[in-house]
Amino acid sequence: MPDENEKIYDSPPSKPSDTFWLAQGEKMLEDSLPSIRSAAKSLMTGLGLLKAIYLGILGFSDYIPKDIPIAQKSLFLAPLVIWLVALYFSIEAIIPQRTAINLRSPDDIRQKYQSQLQAKQRSLQLAFWLLTLGLLIALLLLVFRSKFQL
Repeated sequence: MPDENEKIYDSPPSKPSDTFWLAQGEKMLEDSLPSIRSAAKSLMTGLGLLKAIYLGILGFSDYIPKDIPIAQKSLFLAPLVIWLVALYFSIEAIIPQRTAINLRSPDDIRQKYQSQLQAKQRSLQLAFWLLTLGLLIALLLLVFRSKFQL
């Protein structure tokens, strides 16, 4: 017997595909943290490749003009520093967070899972934008290195 104070809302009849979409939603939720970790690993691979190529350019060519002051020469290290920070955030997206949860409380589990997912997503997005920023700076330095005078 329903409680007198309980509200019962009318809902439209379910569609035949609703079960499928509910299952897809559960699968998306289940796969979200592993997909963030996978994307972070791929980003780390890309960062490693970019750093190796850039260090190769710096080390084996006359990429940095010799007639500019040392302070301006140090700007050529900016992409590497930015990529190291991006690497840090990629690693942060991979490493599991230590979380104390109440296994008997679905609300606590949901809240902590969502919080952890959002933090890892932020770290991954920040790593991506730092990778992009470092790449843009490296390209700008490449384009303007012949006329590099500040």
